[in-house]
Amino acid sequence: MSVIISLLLWLTLVFSSFAFNVSAKEKNQLQFNKDGKFTILNFSDIQDKIPTKQITLDLIKDTLDRVNPDLVVLTGDNIAGHRTKTKLMSELAIRKYMDIFEDYGVNVAMVFGNHDDDGNNEATKEYQMEIYESYDNFVGYDEGDALSYCGTYNLPIISSDGKKVAFNIWMTDSGTYNDENDLGGYGCVHKDQIEWYKKTSDELKKENGGNPVYSINFQHIVVPEIWDALVKNEDGTYSLPEGAAGELNEDPCPPKYTNGQFDAFIEQGDVLATVSGHDHVNNYVVNYKGIQIINTPGVGFRSYHNHCVGSRVFVIDENDPIAFETYCLSYSDIYPETDKAAQYRYEIHNEDNDTLAVITAVFNYIFALIEGIFVK
Repeated sequence: MSVIISLLLWLTLVFSSFAFNVSAKEKNQLQFNKDGKFTILNFSDIQDKIPTKQITLDLIKDTLDRVNPDLVVLTGDNIAGHRTKTKLMSELAIRKYMDIFEDYGVNVAMVFGNHDDDGNNEATKEYQMEIYESYDNFVGYDEGDALSYCGTYNLPIISSDGKKVAFNIWMTDSGTYNDENDLGGYGCVHKDQIEWYKKTSDELKKENGGNPVYSINFQHIVVPEIWDALVKNEDGTYSLPEGAAGELNEDPCPPKYTNGQFDAFIEQGDVLATVSGHDHVNNYVVNYKGIQIINTPGVGFRSYHNHCVGSRVFVIDENDPIAFETYCLSYSDIYPETDKAAQYRYEIHNEDNDTLAVITAVFNYIFALIEGIFVK
């Protein structure tokens, strides 16, 4: 009798464990909503330390409330490695924003940038990835030694009826600094990552009846082809071509060479856009050879920024994925001019302001808070 009871208890444990794993998988499965839409909120270059600037954390929270995304994508320089030089400091910095996403109940995907482990000999990318993976709402993963760098993977999005993969997201670690040749400069996506992309793209295509599964690629450093996509002026400067959207407020900083990533995108025919951060004050959308090259502005106030500081939104329709919608939400979009406290708060953190302007903004901010209390 005791043997039978033990067996029943064991079976109960097995099935309950199985049920838990299935529900956990379903919970993190990315799927189009009943209306056929899927919304991605992209934050880039938080690039902060401990203590993390509260203005950045509040902007993230308030943007989440505005957008109500299905997925948050972080495109690198999520922390400033040179300012978080221990494992503890790095973990605390990561948890400041990951806790927000966890409380909000939104799934998160992430790629690293060149600053996440820059100058940080303790908290390697692999160590940081373990912190992200400790969150139930994190849908990314570390592929281990299979590929160069850390954190190159894809995330299929299931159709609203649950019958097929209707869209795909590529998450690509673009590296830190050039370790392949003597050209110097920033890192470049390695050949083995590109081959993995092509192989996985072919597998998705095969499962989709021979048709490409349309997708968006997210990485930190912009592809070198951005130079070909821009217009070079007579004075040597660059500007956006006709038909482009957004702003080009600084020269892009891609690697000085390519291993053929963009050509692979064209060859496979599935990537609609490649999205980067890295250049904090740019927020452009440029069409080049049928692929949108997109830059998301930085959301962090610890590093350099301008009026573009904020995020980027993508709205994908499973019935017409090619016509996906994308737009930026800046600080001023989230906080209207009538919110005086928010406007003065921005001026406090505006790096273009001199000391007197900052002090003035501090007093105005305090008065605006007091005024807000009495008005209420």
